Amino acid sequence: MPLAAQVALEMRALDASLDLLDHAVAASFGIGRTDLRAMELVSREGPAACSQLAAQLRVTSGSVTALIDRMERAGYFLRLRDPDDRRKVLVQLTPAGRERERRTFEPLAKNSIGMLRSYSDRDLTVIGDFLRRARALVEHATTEVGATPRKSRRALHAHRDRRKAI
Repeated sequence: MPLAAQVALEMRALDASLDLLDHAVAASFGIGRTDLRAMELVSREGPAACSQLAAQLRVTSGSVTALIDRMERAGYFLRLRDPDDRRKVLVQLTPAGRERERRTFEPLAKNSIGMLRSYSDRDLTVIGDFLRRARALVEHATTEVGATPRKSRRALHAHRDRRKAI
């Protein structure tokens, strides 16, 4: 198998491992996976407006409001007024949420840094470039998939029924 194909398979395996990790972490936090994604976004980028969070998660404003309500009840999010526009509400991670996240991910972060230290600066430059370019490809694919119109359930059933009649 060509080396590029081997690396592509390793990327798929890494993606599956990260997916399983997200699932396990969300379950251990008592939240859903979209909730965990929201937590990660707010943790990484700082306080976020509800509309910003909805856009990044690709959910409706109603869905993000319900998500924030759940995360507030779970003790992970806190709503606050935007100091620049009091009509806006921002969401930030609570100290308890930040601590829970730190305790959960700190061992993986330390191990990752240890692993990365085994590479030369030149290797790390290549790895960083690879990750940026791979992320760009994934983001493009996500946009493409999102732009593809989905067939309605009714249309899918009608197609299946026509095939049965033939």
